[in-house]
Amino acid sequence: MTLRLALMGVSGVALAAAATAMLQPGAQAQSLVTPRTAVVDCAALASRALPNARITSAQAVAAGGFTPPAGGQGPAPRPVATAFCRVAATLTPSADSDIKSEVWLPQVWNGKFMMVGNGGWSGSISYPAMAEALGRGYAVASTDTGHEGTRGTFALGHPEKLTDFAHRAVHETTVKGKALAAAFYGMNPRFSYWNGCSSGGKQGLKEVQMYPGDFDGVVAGAPANNWIRLQTQSLAANIANLPKGGAAVLAPAQFAILNKGVIAQCDAADGLKDSQILDPRTCDFKAASLICKAGQSPAECLTPAQADAADRIYAPVKNPRTGALIYPGMPPGSELTWGPVISRPWETGADTYRVLFNKPDWDFYGIDLARDVEAAEAADVGLLATDPDLSAFKARGGKIIQYHGWADPFIPTENSINYYESVAARQGGVGAAQSFHRLFLVPGMGHCNGAYMVDWIGALERWVEGGVAPDLILAKRIPPPGFTPAPNAQVVQAPAYGERPICAYPAISRWRGVGSGEEPVNYTCQSGPRGARPAHAVTPAGARIASR
Repeated sequence: MTLRLALMGVSGVALAAAATAMLQPGAQAQSLVTPRTAVVDCAALASRALPNARITSAQAVAAGGFTPPAGGQGPAPRPVATAFCRVAATLTPSADSDIKSEVWLPQVWNGKFMMVGNGGWSGSISYPAMAEALGRGYAVASTDTGHEGTRGTFALGHPEKLTDFAHRAVHETTVKGKALAAAFYGMNPRFSYWNGCSSGGKQGLKEVQMYPGDFDGVVAGAPANNWIRLQTQSLAANIANLPKGGAAVLAPAQFAILNKGVIAQCDAADGLKDSQILDPRTCDFKAASLICKAGQSPAECLTPAQADAADRIYAPVKNPRTGALIYPGMPPGSELTWGPVISRPWETGADTYRVLFNKPDWDFYGIDLARDVEAAEAADVGLLATDPDLSAFKARGGKIIQYHGWADPFIPTENSINYYESVAARQGGVGAAQSFHRLFLVPGMGHCNGAYMVDWIGALERWVEGGVAPDLILAKRIPPPGFTPAPNAQVVQAPAYGERPICAYPAISRWRGVGSGEEPVNYTCQSGPRGARPAHAVTPAGARIASR
């Protein structure tokens, strides 16, 4: 059911409250499928024959009976709360393939399938994301993309393994996962979804481009789809901060100084002081403005060398011969999380060139921006997911929600705008693209998360299953420690967790000049800066929002 909230005769506060109640994070679309249970024993799947695959285990797991292995930098893993059938398989679509995949099948199934993505070089099963999808009732799958670990060196001399990583492992796991779900429940999934961010966002777009029949809906967060140029920008930023053989120019203390300077200059440009920059493209910040003056403490300003390094990191990377853009620079407002990219050698990017050039000892300090990018792209076997022609996916009724945080230093945000604009140009304009593909840019959000909690899957379900295209998606604010709303004019009482609408690009969510900025009614969706194409000029209360 679609709810169209008109402004006539109803207060904005009441309308926003109704919208908020319907789009709480975690809310799902009403399923079009009666919940199903298994028609065969879980153990019986162990003998299931699948092409180019071997089932290595199939066992029933009680609620709380499985805790994923520890790994990475996230929180400690928790027991999976949902009872399910856990199936593990090894896929071998080529003689050199060794793809590990898992498929989890809940005891009570919502009739739908989901595959979740990876990050970086993607050498592990994405257990936390699987557990989240399982909790929603999905049959869910994940893959290690054909290798273990976080480095790209696995692909040196192994072109088939690189192809597995680039796209084949995801597609093969999707096909096998759907087949196992059909065998277990006695019916094919009614809807199939992809959910991934970073490399996972790239994987989702690659699926849409190469295998448009695999999914009905795709969530592609902060996609690393322009992989080679992204890694080039990261290497350029790395070189700016880490002179070869020398110490880092910028340290966490300078990241904080830069962020404070950016916020001081650009936060209030939208009229609302909320420690966030609505659109960093309008922030004309130069680190040189923070160079120490007489009497200033080094704890509050920068040396000329530090300012120069920072300005190089903010700047887009260009071809020195032609001046053409290679990749956007890091957005103002992202400084507090620069460290992982620029404070140690960026092996993710160096490995990309080593693999594509088949040179294990390739030294990224010697990169030639006028020559090496072009050569690497010529050697690509599928790492790039930049094809703007999504016509086949659109024709079958597929839908894409793409999102990106405006404070993302790992994958600078303007990449998403550039790719989306390329899709729109192929479709004949943003209006045509929005019929199946929408982009949401989140103020203050870093790489894949932070600043706000947003239920992207719920919004995608409502679009795919209910036909409700999102003009906006409500986001629940995660206040930083000690946060209190700034005293703006006519401040109203804010909820403990504030909310704001995130408007579909090219519209942006502008503060109306009334309220704390912590309630949806404080905002309106308006056309973005720099002559962006017009979008729905609606208040949150008047936007198209699906009920549960």
